[in-house]
Amino acid sequence: MGKTIFLDVGCADTSIMISGSNYFMVDCYDPASYFQYLPKGKRITGLFITHQHRDHFSGMGYLADNGYSIDYLIYSPYERRRGDNSVEYDEWEEFNSYRHYFVGKGTETRSPYRQDDFDNPWWKTIGVKIWMLGPAKSISTADTRKLHDASLVFHVEMGARKCLFTGDASDENLNFIAKTTRNFCEDILHASHHGSINGADLEFIKKCAAKHTVISTKSGVHDMLPHPTALKRYNDHTGKVYRTDADGTLSCDF
Repeated sequence: MGKTIFLDVGCADTSIMISGSNYFMVDCYDPASYFQYLPKGKRITGLFITHQHRDHFSGMGYLADNGYSIDYLIYSPYERRRGDNSVEYDEWEEFNSYRHYFVGKGTETRSPYRQDDFDNPWWKTIGVKIWMLGPAKSISTADTRKLHDASLVFHVEMGARKCLFTGDASDENLNFIAKTTRNFCEDILHASHHGSINGADLEFIKKCAAKHTVISTKSGVHDMLPHPTALKRYNDHTGKVYRTDADGTLSCDF
């Protein structure tokens, strides 16, 4: 038995999956406000940073300052270019400083692209199976690429429950998954980009066949976020839509 917790961290992202003694985090913002959900032994089996924006990784500083260890750090394979305005240089370097710190403490790293086939999960451990659906290498390394084109997208099975984490994946990233992948959600969709219209690809949302959608967001932080058209798409094609700014921290057992 285990639990998945979608934390109310404003217009940012942090989720925690607990399976036995294994703790997994998907993105890491403001864990200081929710330390009670972190492992008492301060050992995190896997930390997934879907992409290198502060609202998805800045909480790594709290983990470092408070003595947490990370067995595996899995992060977007994006390669920043000079003058890249999709991720600022100081933001990029801040993530790398945290990565270097944990590597120095023994953390192993992975920066995967979409797996070649889906006969077997990308990662399997006690009670958890993970399939890496994105990003596609062709999209995330294109000359026109932006950071959200390389956001990690992965499907997690925990007992009878399934959850699709999308980070801030772009429409192109998600549309590719919709056109090339079968049965990739079917339960819980963690919506892309805090309910933005960028990341609410209609074909992708339809093919998710999600029973529940979770949007980690906070209205009033950015204009048109969450976006009314994106919300309509989720409401039209999902059994139930939850917003952390309205429903607070959410959890489900498996």
